[in-house]
Amino acid sequence: MAKDIGWDEAICTSSIFVVEDIIKNASELVAAFSKAKVLLACSGPYRICGLPILKAAIEAKCDYLDLCGEPQFFDDALIAFDRKARDAGVLAVHAAAFDCIPSELGSNLAERELLKNDSNEDSIQCAGIEIIHTMQNVSSANATTFHAAVDGFYAASSGELKASRKKVKDSFPEFEQTKPPKRPDNWPMVCDTPGIMPGYNDVLDLRTMKFVGADASAIRSSWRYLRSRSTNHPRKGTAVAEPRLSVLIGIDGSNSTTALKVMAYGGMFSTLARFKFGCNLLHSYPETFSNGVFTSKGPTEDELKEGSFTTYVTAYGSHHSETNPQLARVKVSGPEPGYVATPRLIVALALTILDDGKKEGNEVNLSFEGGCTLPGALFCDCDKVYDNMRNEGVSFDVVNQFTTDDQSPV
Repeated sequence: MAKDIGWDEAICTSSIFVVEDIIKNASELVAAFSKAKVLLACSGPYRICGLPILKAAIEAKCDYLDLCGEPQFFDDALIAFDRKARDAGVLAVHAAAFDCIPSELGSNLAERELLKNDSNEDSIQCAGIEIIHTMQNVSSANATTFHAAVDGFYAASSGELKASRKKVKDSFPEFEQTKPPKRPDNWPMVCDTPGIMPGYNDVLDLRTMKFVGADASAIRSSWRYLRSRSTNHPRKGTAVAEPRLSVLIGIDGSNSTTALKVMAYGGMFSTLARFKFGCNLLHSYPETFSNGVFTSKGPTEDELKEGSFTTYVTAYGSHHSETNPQLARVKVSGPEPGYVATPRLIVALALTILDDGKKEGNEVNLSFEGGCTLPGALFCDCDKVYDNMRNEGVSFDVVNQFTTDDQSPV
């Protein structure tokens, strides 16, 4: 670890208390958080118990980071506490985990590299971003992630998420006022997301399918938030059209059986999660409905030691073609994503904030000093954060080519 975070600087919460106890002991939470500079909130599901903890952090004027990958919670927290957090000078950062740091900060780095390589300033913009997650020696995860996915999918299909998005739209007219311009017709149509049938990446020999995590939602939320608060930002200003975005999971291209299983179980999940009775079934039998992937035990000791991930990020330029390959590539790699990489990622962000990150003229260069935000918006111009993540064992490397010399993805 780059540096120990003492209890005088950080406090971690876990889901020890039920929601009623959190609310009942709110004053005790505020008192505890007041002794810290940053709070690492690991309690979930966040849509159930997250808001009272965030409220206490803001009242304590303690910066807050969580592991939340629930888009509805992003909206709920934004509506309830963004302006209060800004007034208090408190940063409330969501998705500081495998969902969604490799995608958010990997795409930021790739886009920065793409624009930096342009010899004629303003002649190139980012037209597309493709993200491919792969896992090595990882075959299981904790069922808590599965339960959050069930609730999130139901919220999206039942209209709950749509309703929360409408509340955001009504509460933040600046988001509508700073909408990006229409994507130019002459931009290349790169970064397609496969539909029912898997796609194929011939460079990496991967079958690709849509990744159902919160990554795409987090990235788009970061773009929206950055535009509304930094309208003159050179990359996310109001005059810059959004790139096409595709977030995928990569499956070994030589193993068609694995792809078929993912399709079958994914189809069953998406069908059941549309209905309350289906959600109850999924919650009751996560191992059965995930082909043994999500269990109450989580990964084995061997998987924690041997597991790893590699995320491939490609940013495409607005004039990209086969004869004019405008692109930049970033490879993100680290240990087992859930239990090993995730704590390292959230610690790296906390260290970046603690390292005088909110002082004017500092080397960290955070985008904001307060508010409810996501890693992509807050750290988009921050070089220090990549150093801190590398120190924690998660690397972000700009590369000329992606190769297949990594371990075969599972």
